Amino acid sequence: MEHYLKDFWARGMSSASVESYARDLLRWFRFLWATGKVWNPVSRDDVRDFVASLREASKDVGRRRPVPAFNEVSGKPYLTDRYSPRTINHNLSVLSAFYDFHLRALTGPLVNPVPERMGPHGRFGAHHNPENAFQQGPRAHYRQKVPVQAPRSIPDEAFENLFHALGSDRDRALVAFYVSSAARPSELVGLTNGMVDVGQQCISVVRKGSGAIQRIPASQEAFTWFRLYQESLPPDLTKSAASAWWTLRKPFRPLNYEAARGIIRRINTMLGANWTLHDFRHTAAIRMARDPNLSLTDVQSVLGHVHITSTETYLRLRDDEVIERVNKHLVARTTADDSPDVGVEQHSSYSAEDMTELFGGTTWQ
Repeated sequence: MEHYLKDFWARGMSSASVESYARDLLRWFRFLWATGKVWNPVSRDDVRDFVASLREASKDVGRRRPVPAFNEVSGKPYLTDRYSPRTINHNLSVLSAFYDFHLRALTGPLVNPVPERMGPHGRFGAHHNPENAFQQGPRAHYRQKVPVQAPRSIPDEAFENLFHALGSDRDRALVAFYVSSAARPSELVGLTNGMVDVGQQCISVVRKGSGAIQRIPASQEAFTWFRLYQESLPPDLTKSAASAWWTLRKPFRPLNYEAARGIIRRINTMLGANWTLHDFRHTAAIRMARDPNLSLTDVQSVLGHVHITSTETYLRLRDDEVIERVNKHLVARTTADDSPDVGVEQHSSYSAEDMTELFGGTTWQ
């Protein structure tokens, strides 16, 4: 495992990706240790048993009170103590890459034990004509069905309640940047003062994955709260190279991702909600996607998506919006049934004299 993770990191992957892959591999090795097997001569049956164990296992989250399926304030489902289909599929992808690495290095089994996806004529995508679109065939064996979820945006009224509950200018500036720039949580936390351009109303973020620096716009309100926050900081913390976000109590320390999550956790406790930092990004994306003055490619550029199909997700309506519109439709039909419309005389837009002459002197209407 050490050789694979070293090779994985050398290919330019981030430390977070390396940690994610290491945790998935550790889950696999713990399964092998529990069943008394060695990682090298594993077979497809072992992968099947591993997936079955994940589907039946519960996460070790300790004792906690039972929670309902959905939150009454946000309407979002709570996290369960079961492994989600996405987690299982990601684990299978990591295992497949792990055994592919050892297959090339001749240090593992001669056949990858993780089944790959097959197409109509063998391997998926084999002999594909680039002029035709890919045909989505069946999933690979042991891959789980992933439900299609609606965008997890925050309704306007709920966002106003959340924003009013924030207790400092730092928190207001941070949330205002989140919900207007659509930056990822880690990208915004990593800002320095020099990356905040108040004059151009833009911030420069280091994109996740590619590591490229991109300038994206933010709202005037966000820069106003940011300026108020900077006035409360010592001069040394407002220098260009210094971090843009600091802890509120002394000694001042740069704000990290976990501390930013703590802000939302405190607000959730006050409001009884279960919002996350990433919900702000979804909210900003949906607001932009529904603005007729912005094209879908504009939204794609701001979000930093490589494929526009990822951006098209935000064109879907939220469930609460669909329910509201359908309820209005049903109420309108009920009202129409109770008071049927009386035919109203429709006047022609043509001149009566011209129509009389057209019909040979016979009075029209």
